[in-house]
Amino acid sequence: MQSEIDVKMMKYKNIGQLFTSQAINAVADGDFSLLHELAATALTPKFFPVKVSEIFDIAFKKLSHEYKSEYFFKNIIANEVFLKKHKKNEAVMLSEFRVGTNKADCVILNGLSTCYEIKTELDNLKRLPEQLDSYTNLFDKVYVVAAKTHIEKIKLIIPETVGIIELTEKNKLDEIKLASVIDSEINPKLMISSMRIAEYKHMAEKISGIRIDLPNMDVYSFCLEIFENTDSQTLRKHFRDSLKIHRANNISFINTLPRSLKSSAISFSINQSRQRSLTKILSSYIEKDDICTSLYSEVNSSSLQR
Repeated sequence: MQSEIDVKMMKYKNIGQLFTSQAINAVADGDFSLLHELAATALTPKFFPVKVSEIFDIAFKKLSHEYKSEYFFKNIIANEVFLKKHKKNEAVMLSEFRVGTNKADCVILNGLSTCYEIKTELDNLKRLPEQLDSYTNLFDKVYVVAAKTHIEKIKLIIPETVGIIELTEKNKLDEIKLASVIDSEINPKLMISSMRIAEYKHMAEKISGIRIDLPNMDVYSFCLEIFENTDSQTLRKHFRDSLKIHRANNISFINTLPRSLKSSAISFSINQSRQRSLTKILSSYIEKDDICTSLYSEVNSSSLQR
């Protein structure tokens, strides 16, 4: 028999499903089944009709109490760091940026490249030293953003240059330890392996001042040779600049989203057609009868299948 804690955790995990790529794209396609189910069973809005955007906000607020998932952390960083502290047309935020065999949870590119590695309460710290070793060989600054339960252990693990940010119980980002700007040698092979061909080709052209017109199979080795003969400060600058050009955020779309969904526009692949659809849907309303009808149809369908 499931304990009360297990049941409660399962409830919040179900709410967390609303903030997955699959669920958000489904809503953009007009599939409200998960929205209706959660509105009836877990979210229970006080008033109807309720805006679709408000359903997402209610869900995000529920998560803030019991289930601060990786998406929750990313969304706080998107709102409190990227959108609040940086000029929107000058900074770029990336999610799940590949660095060797690791993926940096969040990267913000502005005058510096800053990596944010997230450790939720449900994460362990086993891979953290390896992850930080990769990130400090590429980015200008590195932070670990973690739940309070991890902070003391993280202090014992991190290199001197790495900073620590705690996500507090009030969902604020509290800088426990300031990250230092890393000015050591950048790893050219690690850098180029983290980039797409158009990105490192653009970067090599800017550094060398020549147009690279080679078959794709030869571009990698040609660019790598240029990078290996370039000083680290120059590499760091052009690495930032190239990514900012090729992976710029769609700020106009981000601005149409409620606070709870800002990170979805950064983290997930949502094509332009779905972006337009989602923007309209978020402004629409759900009636109480819609939820009842939807749940009745699901129950009826389930009974027929038996």
